[in-house]
Amino acid sequence: MTEPLEVYPLVFSGGRWWLPYGHEADAESLSRVFGSDCSVVFLGPGGGSLAYDVTDEGEEVVRLDDEGWLPLARAVLAPWQKQAIQLVMDAIDSM
Repeated sequence: MTEPLEVYPLVFSGGRWWLPYGHEADAESLSRVFGSDCSVVFLGPGGGSLAYDVTDEGEEVVRLDDEGWLPLARAVLAPWQKQAIQLVMDAIDSM
C-alpha cells in the first residue's frame, strides 16, 4: 500500500455519500479521486469509519474504525459499510 497524497473523508448523510466540498459522491467522481492518488475514508453514522485499499500483491483490504487492515473477504460489514464498498466497486469499474 502506498501513502496517499491526500485523504478525502466522505460523510454518510441522508442515505448518501458526500464529498468534502459538498457534492454527492458517485462512481464517476470517486474514480477521479482514486485516479489522483488520493485515499478515501468513509465516515459513517455513529462515528464509524471504513477505508479501502489494495496491497502491492493485489489483495483488497479494509480498515474498520481504528483497527488494522484486514482482507475484504473476511470483513464483517455493517449495511452502511457495504454501501460504501459498493460505491468503491462502481468507481473502480468506471475507471
